[in-house]
Parts: sequence; structure tokens; C-alpha cells
Amino acid sequence: MHKNKTLCEYPVIGDKIEIKRVNIKTDDKYASQVLDIIDDDIYIISGPIQKSTLIPLHVGNLIEISYFREDKGRFVFKAKIIEREYKDVYKLKIERISCITKIQERNYYRLSVKLDVQKVYSLKIRDEEKEVIENCTAKDISGSGIRVFCNLKHSIGDSVKLQIPIGDFNITALGTVVRVQEIENDNFKFSLGVKFTDIKDEDRERLIKYIFEQQRKLRKKGLI
Repeated sequence: MHKNKTLCEYPVIGDKIEIKRVNIKTDDKYASQVLDIIDDDIYIISGPIQKSTLIPLHVGNLIEISYFREDKGRFVFKAKIIEREYKDVYKLKIERISCITKIQERNYYRLSVKLDVQKVYSLKIRDEEKEVIENCTAKDISGSGIRVFCNLKHSIGDSVKLQIPIGDFNITALGTVVRVQEIENDNFKFSLGVKFTDIKDEDRERLIKYIFEQQRKLRKKGLI
């Protein structure tokens, strides 16, 4: 397959990425990271590990790699696993077999809000995973993501679970941290931009409906 050699948004060493297996029924995605770059097409990435268990991927498997670029969006390409290594660190050597493309995501209106949101994060302490539950405040929200104020310091690429109260419903969404900023606030230290990665269709529709309703109210008041 012809490979795009002109696209500038290649992965770089240290990038947090997501791996999805191709040609199987499950939509499971696994966190990984770019460890080394051999050339434009050959990468060394960390093998996926979930809850301290190695996810076995095999030489010859086809996978989809996606990653986020600040202010530019999410990019994706297909790759083939050409080597696997377990010594010291679980690593995979992959070959890019498609063009890198930008995922065209729906633009959502972002509503400024103040909502009490519960954030759950799995923190690894001395080889043990501990769930850290933190009560946060949402500052704005859309159908694709949310900005929350919190006190636990996160890194870009962290996976979090959010409980978001919308009217009579409590929406659960999984998300990836895409922005981290220190803030001056009496109650919180950090502002997190979180992109939803797993949310039920009906919950997303409830969220969008809520945002539209609030939008209409603000328009009637002449505030937007």
C-alpha cells in the first residue's frame, strides 16, 4: 500500500498511544507508548498491559494505532506486528502499513457549566493498583469531552472514569486526559481537559440534549 511520506504528524518518542486489534469483534483499546523510532514506518512500542496482566499480541497481528495532537486532533494508522520481546520490558516492533489520517470528529458546542463530577483513577503504588476517587468540579462540557478542576496531578494520556450528574441521570464516561494546566483557585490546583473515549450512545444523547436545553435558556436571556 502507498504510504504517506508528506504528513508531518508522525508519532514521536514518548507519545501516548492507543492500540486496537483489527479484524476481531471486540472494540477493546489498550494504552501503550512509543519507545523508539527506527524510521518513518518502523516503531518500537510498549506491549499493552491491563490490570498488571500482559495482553498477548502476536507477530503478524494487524493493529490500529491512534494518538492525540494538542490543537490538531486525533490521528490513526494501521500497522503490523513484526517482532515481539518480553525481556525486561514487554515490547513490540511494528511496521506502519497505511497512511496516517486525521480522524474527523463531530464538532460539539462546548457549554460553560458548574457541575459536581466524581473522577476515578487507578493509581499504581508499589506494584498494586489503587482506585483514587476525587470529587471535582466541571467547568465546561460538550458531547466529546469535559474540563474539570481537580487536585490530583495527572499526565497527558491518563485514563479516568467520570460520573457526571445530568438532570435525573448520572452519566458514566471513560476518558483520556489531553490537557493539564496548573490554575490559581481556592479549592483546586489543576485543570484537566478530558476527551471521552467510551460513553454509551444514549448517555451522549442525554448530554447533548442537556447542552442544547441550557443553550436555549442562555439565548432567551440574551447571554449568548
